[in-house]
Amino acid sequence: MYSCPREPSGHQSFERLPGMEYFCGRGFITTDGDTWRHSRKLLKPSFDLSNIRDLSILKEEVDTLLKQLPKDGSTVDLQPLLYVMFLNSALHFVLGIHPSEQSSGAPLTADEFVKSFHDALVYSMFRVILGRAWNLLPQKNYINTCAKAHGYLDYYINQAFAEGDSQKNKSLIQVLSVQTDNSDFIRSQVIQAMMAAQDTTSELLTNALFLLARHPKYWEQLRTEFAGKTENALSAENLLDSKLIENILQETLRLHPIFPILGRIALRDTKLPVGGGRNHDLPMFIPKGSMVVMGYYTLHRDPRVFGYDVESFRPERWNSIKPAQWEFLGFGGGNRACLGQQKAMIEASYVLARLARAIEKLDSRDSKDWKGELKMTCKSANGCKVAVQLI
Repeated sequence: MYSCPREPSGHQSFERLPGMEYFCGRGFITTDGDTWRHSRKLLKPSFDLSNIRDLSILKEEVDTLLKQLPKDGSTVDLQPLLYVMFLNSALHFVLGIHPSEQSSGAPLTADEFVKSFHDALVYSMFRVILGRAWNLLPQKNYINTCAKAHGYLDYYINQAFAEGDSQKNKSLIQVLSVQTDNSDFIRSQVIQAMMAAQDTTSELLTNALFLLARHPKYWEQLRTEFAGKTENALSAENLLDSKLIENILQETLRLHPIFPILGRIALRDTKLPVGGGRNHDLPMFIPKGSMVVMGYYTLHRDPRVFGYDVESFRPERWNSIKPAQWEFLGFGGGNRACLGQQKAMIEASYVLARLARAIEKLDSRDSKDWKGELKMTCKSANGCKVAVQLI
């Protein structure tokens, strides 16, 4: 843990909000306090099991991915394939559309929106990094890019208002549109939901497959469990019951957390239960305005919790260890724990099960050790290069 004094800024997330507000608005990523609580309350129904158990769209995406895998044993990088697959799935979850579909009234195609969305995110990242110096740079491209993305989302928000509460499986926009008529607020939540969803599950799977390709005995175990299963057996409830998949994903998040560091600002004088004193086992005083940075990468390698082989990929360790609440934070913890945790676990489990049914052998084609690339999330800098032997 690292702590440094900063000037407090009330209840707004001062590091992110000024640089991100123009594009992202105010929502569960950029704010704290009452605004954050209101955003989370309105988003929560979208992540109820009844709304995330339908895997039909993801099934189509996995079918497409399997068709793209080479049949001659040549090397393929799974990272970009998984990214596109979950981007398409996220668009359906958030907007209720598929990139192959195009409404005649929409101001952009889905592909054009995705490009504008990512360009605006890059600009926003630079705004956060540069601070006030950003105002010295030309603003036209940034403003135009934000306007394109906003216009596309506003079209579907207005469409959701017109449809009302008529859909059985509701997109995020539909869930929000029956709770508030504030279109700017809905747009902000949608943008921030897409920010949170764009890389997380695809990178979790990229890292899991990177590790599984180097540890074939676990791939064999997956094959044994799922090779004979029908599609109907791969329900959300059944997948959540798979201890093997849960162990694999937990161990992947332990070794390669998607968010390896996280900062928080103390809004009042407080203390941490441990960390002070010569042996770091006494309470530590944290004055108001201090930034506290937590290193999950280090936390997840505590030999007192995970054993002395902490650098080894050994999913079966989770059969015997039981980390306390703040000893393992694969999806964060406390009030701000990831709302989409169950959705991510279901979808990652489904993809692993489908791939295990279709791929007899998964061989690593990358001699390099795993290397992280830290942006909004931490992803594999070298991708996931493998060779597959299809059934």
